[in-house]
Amino acid sequence: MRCSGWSSLAISVCSALALAAPAGAHVIAMPQFVASGSTATISLSSPNERDVPMTGFTVTAPGGFVIKHAHASGVWESTIRGSTVSWTGSSVPVGGETEFGIDLEAKREPGPAELQTEQLYPGGAIVRWPVGITVVPGAESTSQNLALVGVVGLIGLFVVAAVGAFAWRRRSAPLQER
Repeated sequence: MRCSGWSSLAISVCSALALAAPAGAHVIAMPQFVASGSTATISLSSPNERDVPMTGFTVTAPGGFVIKHAHASGVWESTIRGSTVSWTGSSVPVGGETEFGIDLEAKREPGPAELQTEQLYPGGAIVRWPVGITVVPGAESTSQNLALVGVVGLIGLFVVAAVGAFAWRRRSAPLQER
């Protein structure tokens, strides 16, 4: 079944709201939307909530996404291997926060998706956070937009005609019928 761009957007937004990660998710993506068939720069805010410095960070993208580039923050070094990017070579102090960036290409249909992130700590400790993002419909062709405008215009004309007919009928009715 093929959906229009508007219905795909509505489904995507409703799914994102219904399936959104709880407010306790501590790695946050901005923006949380990527257009299907395009590339967006996603900034991932990662606070260190542990009592030891965070020494690494990884992001794994699900199927249908390609990590095109990783943006290093400060002296962090980034490495992309397939659908995973890793940052090493620096640390985030206790209570500190840093941002990591990726250029993420969406090669999939609109809908919710999850990036898997890992905060790495000394001794091999790992804290995992799923980060929700939503793929929204990409740019539509002009013909799709014109068809939508035509349908909405016809519905509007029908409503105006119905209201006019109702008002005319009420006006032309004898006083005794009112």
